[in-house]
Amino acid sequence: MRIIKDLPIRYIYCIVIGLTLGVILGAKTYLPYIYWGETDEYVMRRSFMPHFINNGLWGFLVPLVFYGYLRWPLSWPLQRNSLIRAFGYSMLIAAFHEIFSNVIWFGPMHYLDIYPFSERNLQFIIGAFPSALINRIVEFWIIFALFSAIDYAKKYRNKELELAQTQTQLSQAQLNALRLQLHPHFLFNTLNTISSLMEVNVKGAQKIVSKLGTLLRTVLEKDQRTTISLGEELDYIKSYLDIEQVRFHDRLQVHYDIDPSTLKTRVPSFFLQPLVENAIRHGLAPSTDNGWLRIESHREDHDRIVLRVEDNGKGSPHNQDALLAKGIGLRNVKERLDLMYKDGYTMKIDTQNGQGFQFFVEIPEIEQPSKLNEVY
Repeated sequence: MRIIKDLPIRYIYCIVIGLTLGVILGAKTYLPYIYWGETDEYVMRRSFMPHFINNGLWGFLVPLVFYGYLRWPLSWPLQRNSLIRAFGYSMLIAAFHEIFSNVIWFGPMHYLDIYPFSERNLQFIIGAFPSALINRIVEFWIIFALFSAIDYAKKYRNKELELAQTQTQLSQAQLNALRLQLHPHFLFNTLNTISSLMEVNVKGAQKIVSKLGTLLRTVLEKDQRTTISLGEELDYIKSYLDIEQVRFHDRLQVHYDIDPSTLKTRVPSFFLQPLVENAIRHGLAPSTDNGWLRIESHREDHDRIVLRVEDNGKGSPHNQDALLAKGIGLRNVKERLDLMYKDGYTMKIDTQNGQGFQFFVEIPEIEQPSKLNEVY
Protein backbone atom coordinates (compact mmCIF):
# COMPACT_ATOMS: atom_id res chain seq x y z
CA MET A 1 0.00 0.00 0.00
CA ARG A 2 1.13 3.54 -0.82
CA ILE A 3 0.09 4.79 2.64
CA ILE A 4 2.39 2.27 4.34
CA LYS A 5 5.32 3.33 2.14
CA ASP A 6 4.68 7.01 2.93
CA LEU A 7 4.68 6.52 6.71
CA PRO A 8 7.32 8.71 8.41
CA ILE A 9 8.21 5.69 10.55
CA ARG A 10 8.58 2.21 9.07
CA TYR A 11 5.42 0.16 9.54
CA ILE A 12 7.24 -2.70 11.26
CA TYR A 13 8.56 -0.21 13.83
CA CYS A 14 5.01 1.02 14.49
CA ILE A 15 3.91 -2.55 15.21
CA VAL A 16 6.90 -3.22 17.46
CA ILE A 17 6.33 0.04 19.37
CA GLY A 18 2.64 -0.77 19.83
CA LEU A 19 3.33 -4.29 21.13
CA THR A 20 6.13 -3.00 23.39
CA LEU A 21 3.88 -0.34 24.89
CA GLY A 22 1.24 -3.02 25.39
CA VAL A 23 3.67 -5.17 27.37
CA ILE A 24 4.93 -2.22 29.43
CA LEU A 25 1.52 -0.76 30.26
CA GLY A 26 0.04 -4.20 30.86
CA ALA A 27 2.86 -5.07 33.22
CA LYS A 28 2.39 -1.74 34.98
CA THR A 29 -1.19 -2.65 35.93
CA TYR A 30 -0.47 -6.33 36.56
CA LEU A 31 2.55 -5.95 38.86
CA PRO A 32 0.55 -4.51 41.83
CA TYR A 33 -1.67 -7.59 41.77
CA ILE A 34 1.42 -9.77 41.98
CA TYR A 35 2.49 -7.75 45.02
CA TRP A 36 -0.91 -8.37 46.59
CA GLY A 37 -0.75 -12.07 45.72
CA GLU A 38 -3.57 -11.97 43.14
CA THR A 39 -2.14 -13.76 40.11
CA ASP A 40 -5.10 -15.76 38.85
CA GLU A 41 -6.27 -15.87 35.23
CA TYR A 42 -9.10 -13.40 35.84
CA VAL A 43 -6.68 -10.73 37.05
CA MET A 44 -4.50 -11.33 34.01
CA ARG A 45 -7.53 -10.84 31.74
CA ARG A 46 -8.63 -7.72 33.61
CA SER A 47 -5.26 -5.97 33.80
CA PHE A 48 -2.62 -7.18 31.38
CA MET A 49 -4.46 -8.34 28.27
CA PRO A 50 -6.63 -5.25 27.59
CA HIS A 51 -3.53 -3.01 27.53
CA PHE A 52 -1.57 -5.44 25.39
CA ILE A 53 -4.34 -5.88 22.82
CA ASN A 54 -5.25 -2.16 22.77
CA ASN A 55 -1.73 -0.83 22.11
CA GLY A 56 -0.72 -3.70 19.88
CA LEU A 57 -3.77 -3.11 17.69
CA TRP A 58 -2.97 0.61 17.41
CA GLY A 59 0.43 -0.39 16.07
CA PHE A 60 -1.30 -2.27 13.25
CA LEU A 61 -3.85 0.53 12.64
CA VAL A 62 -1.27 3.32 12.33
CA PRO A 63 -1.67 3.52 8.51
CA LEU A 64 -5.38 4.36 9.00
CA VAL A 65 -4.47 7.18 11.41
CA PHE A 66 -1.83 8.43 8.96
CA TYR A 67 -4.39 8.39 6.15
CA GLY A 68 -6.59 10.65 8.28
CA TYR A 69 -3.66 13.00 8.83
CA LEU A 70 -2.97 13.19 5.09
CA ARG A 71 -6.63 13.99 4.35
CA TRP A 72 -7.19 16.48 7.19
CA PRO A 73 -3.81 17.74 8.46
CA LEU A 74 -3.63 20.09 11.43
CA SER A 75 -2.70 23.39 9.82
CA TRP A 76 -2.89 26.93 11.13
CA PRO A 77 -5.31 28.62 10.96
CA LEU A 78 -7.56 25.64 11.67
CA GLN A 79 -10.19 24.98 9.03
CA ARG A 80 -13.55 24.23 10.62
CA ASN A 81 -14.76 21.74 7.99
CA SER A 82 -11.44 19.92 7.99
CA LEU A 83 -11.46 19.68 11.79
CA ILE A 84 -15.03 18.33 11.87
CA ARG A 85 -14.20 15.68 9.27
CA ALA A 86 -11.03 14.68 11.09
CA PHE A 87 -12.95 14.31 14.36
CA GLY A 88 -15.64 12.24 12.64
CA TYR A 89 -12.95 10.05 11.12
CA SER A 90 -11.34 9.62 14.56
CA MET A 91 -14.67 8.42 15.99
CA LEU A 92 -15.01 5.90 13.16
CA ILE A 93 -11.51 4.48 13.65
CA ALA A 94 -11.89 4.50 17.45
CA ALA A 95 -15.17 2.54 17.20
CA PHE A 96 -13.57 0.08 14.78
CA HIS A 97 -10.61 -0.34 17.16
CA GLU A 98 -12.85 -0.99 20.18
CA ILE A 99 -15.09 -3.50 18.37
CA PHE A 100 -12.17 -5.32 16.72
CA SER A 101 -10.18 -5.53 19.98
CA ASN A 102 -13.16 -7.23 21.64
CA VAL A 103 -13.40 -9.64 18.71
CA ILE A 104 -9.68 -10.40 18.99
CA TRP A 105 -10.01 -11.12 22.70
CA PHE A 106 -13.39 -12.80 23.10
CA GLY A 107 -13.39 -14.69 19.76
CA PRO A 108 -10.40 -17.01 20.38
CA MET A 109 -11.31 -17.38 24.07
CA HIS A 110 -14.81 -18.54 23.16
CA TYR A 111 -13.63 -20.78 20.29
CA LEU A 112 -11.04 -22.49 22.50
CA ASP A 113 -13.62 -22.84 25.27
CA ILE A 114 -11.30 -21.00 27.67
CA TYR A 115 -13.68 -18.14 28.38
CA PRO A 116 -17.07 -18.74 26.73
CA PHE A 117 -18.82 -15.62 25.52
CA SER A 118 -22.15 -14.96 27.27
CA GLU A 119 -24.99 -12.48 27.32
CA ARG A 120 -23.43 -10.95 30.41
CA ASN A 121 -20.23 -10.28 28.46
CA LEU A 122 -22.23 -8.60 25.70
CA GLN A 123 -24.03 -6.38 28.21
CA PHE A 124 -20.67 -5.43 29.74
CA ILE A 125 -19.20 -4.55 26.32
CA ILE A 126 -22.24 -2.42 25.40
CA GLY A 127 -22.23 -0.65 28.77
CA ALA A 128 -18.51 0.08 28.66
CA PHE A 129 -18.49 1.07 24.99
CA PRO A 130 -19.07 4.87 25.42
CA SER A 131 -16.27 5.18 27.98
CA ALA A 132 -13.96 2.95 25.95
CA LEU A 133 -14.78 4.90 22.78
CA ILE A 134 -13.67 8.16 24.44
CA ASN A 135 -10.38 6.50 25.45
CA ARG A 136 -9.84 5.24 21.90
CA ILE A 137 -10.56 8.70 20.45
CA VAL A 138 -7.99 10.26 22.80
CA GLU A 139 -5.45 7.61 21.77
CA PHE A 140 -6.22 8.25 18.08
CA TRP A 141 -5.53 11.97 18.51
CA ILE A 142 -2.30 11.32 20.39
CA ILE A 143 -1.02 9.31 17.43
CA PHE A 144 -2.44 11.94 15.05
CA ALA A 145 -0.56 14.68 16.94
CA LEU A 146 2.67 12.66 16.80
CA PHE A 147 2.37 12.49 13.03
CA SER A 148 1.80 16.26 12.96
CA ALA A 149 4.93 16.85 15.06
CA ILE A 150 7.06 14.54 12.91
CA ASP A 151 5.75 16.08 9.70
CA TYR A 152 6.32 19.66 10.89
CA ALA A 153 9.82 18.76 12.09
CA LYS A 154 10.57 17.25 8.67
CA LYS A 155 9.21 20.29 6.83
CA TYR A 156 11.15 22.64 9.12
CA ARG A 157 14.36 20.69 8.50
CA ASN A 158 13.76 20.75 4.74
CA LYS A 159 13.08 24.51 4.85
CA GLU A 160 16.31 25.07 6.76
CA LEU A 161 18.21 23.00 4.20
CA GLU A 162 16.53 24.90 1.36
CA LEU A 163 17.39 28.23 2.99
CA ALA A 164 21.01 27.16 3.54
CA GLN A 165 21.30 26.11 -0.11
CA THR A 166 19.79 29.41 -1.24
CA GLN A 167 22.18 31.38 0.98
CA THR A 168 25.12 29.37 -0.39
CA GLN A 169 24.05 30.05 -3.97
CA LEU A 170 23.59 33.75 -3.19
CA SER A 171 27.02 33.92 -1.53
CA GLN A 172 28.64 32.23 -4.51
CA ALA A 173 26.90 34.65 -6.88
CA GLN A 174 28.07 37.62 -4.81
CA LEU A 175 31.61 36.24 -4.64
CA ASN A 176 31.62 35.81 -8.41
CA ALA A 177 30.41 39.38 -8.89
CA LEU A 178 33.05 40.75 -6.54
CA ARG A 179 35.78 38.68 -8.17
CA LEU A 180 34.78 39.82 -11.65
CA GLN A 181 34.91 43.41 -10.38
CA LEU A 182 38.65 42.94 -9.70
CA HIS A 183 39.70 41.54 -13.08
CA PRO A 184 39.14 44.70 -15.18
CA HIS A 185 40.74 46.79 -12.43
CA PHE A 186 43.88 44.65 -12.41
CA LEU A 187 44.01 44.37 -16.20
CA PHE A 188 43.68 48.15 -16.60
CA ASN A 189 46.59 48.75 -14.22
CA THR A 190 48.76 46.13 -15.92
CA LEU A 191 48.08 47.63 -19.37
CA ASN A 192 49.04 51.03 -17.97
CA THR A 193 52.29 49.48 -16.77
CA ILE A 194 52.97 48.06 -20.25
CA SER A 195 52.13 51.42 -21.83
CA SER A 196 54.53 53.30 -19.55
CA LEU A 197 57.36 50.89 -20.33
CA MET A 198 56.96 50.82 -24.12
CA GLU A 199 59.00 54.00 -24.61
CA VAL A 200 61.75 53.35 -22.05
CA ASN A 201 62.05 49.57 -21.74
CA VAL A 202 60.65 47.62 -24.70
CA LYS A 203 62.12 44.32 -23.54
CA GLY A 204 60.61 44.85 -20.10
CA ALA A 205 57.24 45.57 -21.69
CA GLN A 206 57.50 42.41 -23.80
CA LYS A 207 58.33 40.38 -20.69
CA ILE A 208 55.30 41.80 -18.90
CA VAL A 209 53.05 40.94 -21.86
CA SER A 210 54.33 37.35 -21.72
CA LYS A 211 53.75 37.10 -17.98
CA LEU A 212 50.36 38.77 -18.35
CA GLY A 213 49.35 36.01 -20.78
CA THR A 214 50.37 33.39 -18.22
CA LEU A 215 48.50 35.26 -15.50
CA LEU A 216 45.32 35.56 -17.55
CA ARG A 217 45.40 31.83 -18.32
CA THR A 218 45.56 31.23 -14.58
CA VAL A 219 42.59 33.52 -14.05
CA LEU A 220 40.54 31.76 -16.73
CA GLU A 221 41.41 28.30 -15.37
CA LYS A 222 40.24 29.28 -11.88
CA ASP A 223 37.39 31.53 -12.96
CA GLN A 224 34.64 29.08 -11.94
CA ARG A 225 35.89 28.66 -8.38
CA THR A 226 34.99 31.07 -5.61
CA THR A 227 37.61 29.60 -3.27
CA ILE A 228 41.10 28.21 -3.83
CA SER A 229 43.91 27.02 -1.61
CA LEU A 230 46.28 29.57 -0.13
CA GLY A 231 49.10 27.89 -2.09
CA GLU A 232 47.30 28.55 -5.39
CA GLU A 233 46.60 32.13 -4.32
CA LEU A 234 50.28 32.65 -3.59
CA ASP A 235 51.24 31.19 -6.99
CA TYR A 236 48.99 33.79 -8.59
CA ILE A 237 50.44 36.59 -6.43
CA LYS A 238 53.98 35.54 -7.31
CA SER A 239 53.15 35.81 -11.03
CA TYR A 240 51.62 39.24 -10.46
CA LEU A 241 54.65 40.45 -8.50
CA ASP A 242 56.99 39.17 -11.21
CA ILE A 243 55.28 41.65 -13.53
CA GLU A 244 55.67 44.48 -11.01
CA GLN A 245 59.34 43.67 -10.41
CA VAL A 246 59.98 44.06 -14.13
CA ARG A 247 58.32 47.46 -13.91
CA PHE A 248 60.31 48.65 -10.88
CA HIS A 249 63.59 46.84 -11.67
CA ASP A 250 65.58 46.46 -8.46
CA ARG A 251 63.50 48.91 -6.45
CA LEU A 252 61.00 46.24 -5.33
CA GLN A 253 61.99 43.39 -3.04
CA VAL A 254 59.46 40.73 -2.10
CA HIS A 255 59.81 38.54 0.99
CA TYR A 256 57.71 35.43 1.64
CA ASP A 257 57.39 34.01 5.13
CA ILE A 258 54.94 31.17 4.57
CA ASP A 259 54.19 28.32 6.95
CA PRO A 260 53.92 25.22 4.68
CA SER A 261 51.16 23.81 6.90
CA THR A 262 48.89 26.70 5.87
CA LEU A 263 49.10 26.18 2.10
CA LYS A 264 45.98 24.00 1.84
CA THR A 265 43.75 26.47 3.69
CA ARG A 266 40.87 27.68 1.53
CA VAL A 267 40.60 31.41 0.86
CA PRO A 268 38.46 33.53 -1.50
CA SER A 269 40.07 33.34 -4.93
CA PHE A 270 42.31 36.32 -5.80
CA PHE A 271 41.61 38.12 -2.53
CA LEU A 272 45.29 38.91 -1.79
CA GLN A 273 45.88 40.60 -5.16
CA PRO A 274 44.13 43.91 -4.24
CA LEU A 275 46.22 44.10 -1.05
CA VAL A 276 49.46 43.59 -2.92
CA GLU A 277 48.37 46.02 -5.63
CA ASN A 278 47.40 48.58 -2.99
CA ALA A 279 50.84 48.30 -1.35
CA ILE A 280 52.63 48.88 -4.64
CA ARG A 281 50.33 51.56 -6.02
CA HIS A 282 50.12 53.69 -2.88
CA GLY A 283 53.35 52.69 -1.17
CA LEU A 284 56.12 52.11 -3.68
CA ALA A 285 54.97 53.78 -6.90
CA PRO A 286 54.82 57.39 -5.58
CA SER A 287 58.35 57.10 -4.15
CA THR A 288 61.78 56.97 -5.82
CA ASP A 289 63.26 54.99 -2.94
CA ASN A 290 63.63 51.23 -2.78
CA GLY A 291 60.74 49.37 -1.26
CA TRP A 292 59.93 45.97 0.13
CA LEU A 293 56.80 43.91 0.45
CA ARG A 294 56.34 41.05 2.91
CA ILE A 295 53.69 38.33 2.64
CA GLU A 296 53.35 36.13 5.70
CA SER A 297 51.19 33.23 6.83
CA HIS A 298 51.37 31.23 10.02
CA ARG A 299 49.20 29.07 12.22
CA GLU A 300 47.50 30.52 15.28
CA ASP A 301 46.42 27.76 17.68
CA HIS A 302 45.48 24.59 15.79
CA ASP A 303 42.59 25.80 13.63
CA ARG A 304 43.28 29.49 12.92
CA ILE A 305 45.43 30.94 10.14
CA VAL A 306 47.00 34.41 10.21
CA LEU A 307 47.80 36.22 6.96
CA ARG A 308 49.76 39.46 6.83
CA VAL A 309 50.66 41.75 3.90
CA GLU A 310 53.09 44.52 4.87
CA ASP A 311 55.09 47.19 3.04
CA ASN A 312 57.43 50.08 3.89
CA GLY A 313 55.72 52.59 1.62
CA LYS A 314 54.34 56.04 2.32
CA GLY A 315 51.35 54.81 4.30
CA SER A 316 48.12 56.76 4.68
CA PRO A 317 46.69 59.23 7.20
CA HIS A 318 43.23 57.62 6.95
CA ASN A 319 41.85 55.07 9.40
CA GLN A 320 40.53 51.63 8.47
CA ASP A 321 36.92 52.73 7.96
CA ALA A 322 37.94 55.56 5.66
CA LEU A 323 40.22 53.28 3.64
CA LEU A 324 37.44 50.72 3.19
CA ALA A 325 35.02 53.45 2.11
CA LYS A 326 37.43 54.92 -0.45
CA GLY A 327 39.14 51.86 -1.93
CA ILE A 328 37.31 49.43 -4.22
CA GLY A 329 39.97 46.75 -3.73
CA LEU A 330 40.00 46.85 0.08
CA ARG A 331 36.22 47.01 0.29
CA ASN A 332 36.02 44.08 -2.10
CA VAL A 333 38.35 42.04 0.12
CA LYS A 334 36.28 42.74 3.23
CA GLU A 335 33.00 41.90 1.51
CA ARG A 336 34.37 38.60 0.26
CA LEU A 337 35.67 37.71 3.72
CA ASP A 338 32.23 38.58 5.15
CA LEU A 339 30.54 36.27 2.67
CA MET A 340 32.86 33.33 3.23
CA TYR A 341 33.54 33.48 6.98
CA LYS A 342 30.60 35.56 8.33
CA ASP A 343 31.71 36.60 11.86
CA GLY A 344 34.43 33.96 12.04
CA TYR A 345 37.35 36.16 10.96
CA THR A 346 39.31 39.17 12.20
CA MET A 347 40.63 41.89 9.89
CA LYS A 348 42.80 44.87 10.78
CA ILE A 349 44.53 47.59 8.75
CA ASP A 350 47.39 49.55 10.30
CA THR A 351 48.84 52.53 8.47
CA GLN A 352 50.23 56.00 9.16
CA ASN A 353 51.95 58.64 7.08
CA GLY A 354 55.50 57.54 6.33
CA GLN A 355 55.16 54.23 8.23
CA GLY A 356 53.95 51.86 5.56
CA PHE A 357 50.83 49.79 5.34
CA GLN A 358 49.98 46.54 7.12
CA PHE A 359 46.98 44.31 6.44
CA PHE A 360 46.23 41.58 9.00
CA VAL A 361 43.55 38.91 8.79
CA GLU A 362 42.89 35.84 10.94
CA ILE A 363 40.63 33.18 9.41
CA PRO A 364 39.44 29.71 10.40
CA GLU A 365 41.30 26.85 8.78
CA ILE A 366 39.23 25.20 6.04
CA GLU A 367 41.22 22.73 3.98
CA GLN A 368 40.82 21.34 0.50
CA PRO A 369 43.11 18.87 -1.29
CA SER A 370 45.67 20.70 -3.38
CA LYS A 371 48.85 19.63 -5.13
CA LEU A 372 51.37 22.40 -4.51
CA ASN A 373 54.59 22.59 -6.47
CA GLU A 374 55.92 25.91 -5.18
CA VAL A 375 57.80 26.09 -1.89
CA TYR A 376 58.06 29.51 -0.24
